[in-house]
Amino acid sequence: MRKFAEQKKMIPNGHHHEIYLTDPNRTAPEKMRTILRQLVKGK
Repeated sequence: MRKFAEQKKMIPNGHHHEIYLTDPNRTAPEKMRTILRQLVKGK
């Protein structure tokens, strides 16, 4: 994620958020799906 932001001339700004699309108690680890969101600002 940092590499992508650096390529786009952006820097992280604040905490990231994780959104779990699957239930960790009912889903095998290899099938887990998560969205990562990171606030950024331009350099």
